[in-house]
Amino acid sequence: MVLREGTKGELVKKLQEGLAYLGYHPGPIDGHYGQMTEDAVEAFQKKVKLYSDGLVGPSTAAALNSALGSPKMELHLDLGPPQEELVDSDTKLKWVKCPADKFANRGGFTRVTLRSDTAKAYKELYEAVHDLGGIITSAGGRRGLSGKASPSRSKKSMHYVGRAFDMALPTGMQNPSTDPYLIQRDGNSRKWIVWAKTEDLDVPEKTIEACYVVTKRNSKGKKYTILKTKEITARVFNFTKLAKDHGFENISARRSFFRGGAYGGAEWWHFQWEEGLEPRKTTFGEELLKAYTLQKASRFVYWDEAKNCKWKVNWF
Repeated sequence: MVLREGTKGELVKKLQEGLAYLGYHPGPIDGHYGQMTEDAVEAFQKKVKLYSDGLVGPSTAAALNSALGSPKMELHLDLGPPQEELVDSDTKLKWVKCPADKFANRGGFTRVTLRSDTAKAYKELYEAVHDLGGIITSAGGRRGLSGKASPSRSKKSMHYVGRAFDMALPTGMQNPSTDPYLIQRDGNSRKWIVWAKTEDLDVPEKTIEACYVVTKRNSKGKKYTILKTKEITARVFNFTKLAKDHGFENISARRSFFRGGAYGGAEWWHFQWEEGLEPRKTTFGEELLKAYTLQKASRFVYWDEAKNCKWKVNWF
């Protein structure tokens, strides 16, 4: 079970009471998980260095229970998934180094490591992008099992199971006139459309309302982000649609980004391969065991709390 915006009931009311007791501001204690409650949850997650997505699942619930470990305030949110025994297999997917592109003085890597089934889909996407005269930059793929979570890193990240790649963060939203990617808001949602620039004359020109960030400091010296837009006319193709055609989905930016949060919350660069994942059935542990032995997977720092989480239930 995951508590999120739109959830109603006594558990939400208990959550709001707990947040208020800890000094956060969830809005009315009415059992309705609205915007103010989500903001309060994000603030708490950031404070305790959890992935700040505004969702209350097992990890956030455990941190709240720990913070409220006082006789003055009893709150026990038990949102952990039922523990089931996971069966190991003798056949494992291999880790594959795939090609990536560096763009003029913008950082990134020339390789991205993915597990073999994801690597096959990525290489087909890479060829399709290059056929159109574009590039795919890289900030990495595989994340080691000892890699800790943080406000910008989920304990159930697709990077752990080898199903995701990030493009280099400085290659978009910096200077639309020179960036290799133009990042456009997808309507009023928190998702983006990534347009890849090309010099291929067969690709028509388009005028894109491209987003970019400006970082400033307030009167107390604290950094905050302003999101601006600029119309750019260039030869571009829809990278997001092309990625989707090859099974790679983009993800939403964190709400905090639109309220002046750090650039790391934009998430335009993240694409994950979701082929074969069955909602309410596939578990995070099963996916990890496709690439690691049970002995190695059980050393994963979040194995016990993440292994039985199910896709589209309490795993994203």
